[in-house]
Amino acid sequence: MRKIIIPLLVIVAIYACNDQRVGKAKPVAPQATPPLSEFSDVYTTPVKRTVYSTNVSDSFTIFQSLPSTYNKDSVKHYPLVILLDANAFFEPMLANAKFNTFIGDMDECIITGVGYKNFPAMDSIRSRDYTYPKALPEYEMGLSGGAPAFKSFLDNELVPQLEKEYKIDTQKIILCGHSLGGYFTLYYLLKSAQENRFVIKNFISASPSLFYNNRYLFAKEDSIATHQKSMPVKVYISMGSRDMQDSSLKNILGAFTFQLNMHHYAGLKLRADEYTNFGHIDAALPAFAKGLSFVFGRW
Repeated sequence: MRKIIIPLLVIVAIYACNDQRVGKAKPVAPQATPPLSEFSDVYTTPVKRTVYSTNVSDSFTIFQSLPSTYNKDSVKHYPLVILLDANAFFEPMLANAKFNTFIGDMDECIITGVGYKNFPAMDSIRSRDYTYPKALPEYEMGLSGGAPAFKSFLDNELVPQLEKEYKIDTQKIILCGHSLGGYFTLYYLLKSAQENRFVIKNFISASPSLFYNNRYLFAKEDSIATHQKSMPVKVYISMGSRDMQDSSLKNILGAFTFQLNMHHYAGLKLRADEYTNFGHIDAALPAFAKGLSFVFGRW
């Protein structure tokens, strides 16, 4: 028996020595990864959840990020940014917001993105929620005309829920959209003026589809101006110059903003920018950044 025990003790001793040599005897706790830059931690790690809308009869994916200092101040209320097409734009916009907040070009905000189950779903369903009236047949849009229901979702479901959950400055709720999403932000603005109820008072419309349904928004704004004399909002609209090269779109941005200004709405603060040599897609993120800077009075 002794001949068996001695070799076993030797083997155990050898393994113990090896463990000490490679450092296994003293496990080291993993070190926290330092931020990549000084502004990496300006906002919290984003999270997402699913929210069902009774107005739309469908579910949306809600993306969220808070200022990293949010829980350090129990009194401060924050602007709320609501970003459409969040499957595409939430991450790049959040990256821009980190830098722009760090350098002081925008206030700390609660950033909320409204998206869909995934990117393909967004691409196929967004036209349902961002347009009104129903699309002309030549557009070959499978879904359209649901903007009133989507507006009700924002006004009566999403915003009230967020106001319960977070400390929100209700005068600084900002709606941001691009393309059809940009169309919806302007539809929302005009519908709010028509109803004389402004749950959201700040709008950033990037490359809006102003041509939609034979320039429907032009006619809607013109009809509203006959009875509505005030519009207590801030509006930033932009388009890339290459987006207006088609003869049917030439100076469409200037025409729409001229019409708004011509009616002299009390309280309206409007700025429109054309981005030279920018197209439809690449004008989105600059518009969001410049629009937020405008809303926060940085320029």
